[in-house]
Amino acid sequence: MTDVRCKEDPSFSEAVRLYREGDIDTALKLFRKSAENGNPVAQFTVGTILRSRGDRTALKWLSMSAENGYAEAQYTLGNLYYTGEIAKQSMEQARSFYRDAAEQEHAKAQNQLGLMYLNGEGGEQSDSDAFEWMLRSAENGYAGAQYNIAAMYEEGQSVPVSYEDALLWYTRAAEQGVTDAQYHLALLHYTGKGTPKDSAEAARWYAKAAENGHPDAMYNLGLLLMEGDGVEQDYKQAMELFGRAAEMGVTDAADALKLVRKQLGV
Repeated sequence: MTDVRCKEDPSFSEAVRLYREGDIDTALKLFRKSAENGNPVAQFTVGTILRSRGDRTALKWLSMSAENGYAEAQYTLGNLYYTGEIAKQSMEQARSFYRDAAEQEHAKAQNQLGLMYLNGEGGEQSDSDAFEWMLRSAENGYAGAQYNIAAMYEEGQSVPVSYEDALLWYTRAAEQGVTDAQYHLALLHYTGKGTPKDSAEAARWYAKAAENGHPDAMYNLGLLLMEGDGVEQDYKQAMELFGRAAEMGVTDAADALKLVRKQLGV
């Protein structure tokens, strides 16, 4: 809510204050007044409040905001047309609104537009356009796109395989807490792809992914603990991790748990 028109709009400023204090109904009236005067952020806010209440007139306000160039409204409309929420589902409309927002450097919209190109939704399929838009999103700091770009480099999808680039982007996504990125980053460190093999660094990232509930990371970390590879050997912790992974459907973890118990005679 930093649009210059908002700062010059007393109705909007008062609405923001009331909204923050929890007086949503009164705030909505003032947001609507500001929206009717052409404030795109107010139009978006009215649409967002009405959407949260299941009011289909939200689409009108969001559309007004998008037409006035507000990127967040364009991105939101992309989502609504993509999912069919309060709007008739249309991949073509979704792609169009995502593009409008993406061209304004809206990182999430850039990633979504890239995914639509990747999957051929709402228009032509293009790996190169998918990569271009997701790379722009990744460079703008969106963790989901950073993970997607890393995977494309690792798999050689639309670009030559580059484990070094995959490592770079997995690291950026992993540092933002993307669990799958943490897991794949650990794999690269363990296998020595794109970087010298480093079991200790692999264990560190497996641990982060395991803490976030990744079952394969639990299993792999358990193996390192069982073998004392990159970490101090710890059968008890390995058994705990194998047990958790097994409960989440990793069959190899169940077998490993039986093996450790047999070795320890428990």
